[in-house]
Amino acid sequence: MSDCIDGQARAGPELTTMALRLRMRDAAASIAATEDWVATTLERLACGRPHDAEQLRARAARARDVATQQRARAAQYSSWPH
Repeated sequence: MSDCIDGQARAGPELTTMALRLRMRDAAASIAATEDWVATTLERLACGRPHDAEQLRARAARARDVATQQRARAAQYSSWPH
């Protein structure tokens, strides 16, 4: 019985680490999706506001960059072990 309890105790931190990595992966993926949505919205606004189009498109590009970074981060959290 002691072996079973000891095995569970050793698995505890590993399971916690895995659960946290999965939560971080999900958070990063959610941020990426939000940034993509923001970029799409800014690009649509740029079409309707020619005087602000350059600035809006620049902000959209930054949002797309953040989305790309977050997708890469989500992929890192998905790999196990790291």
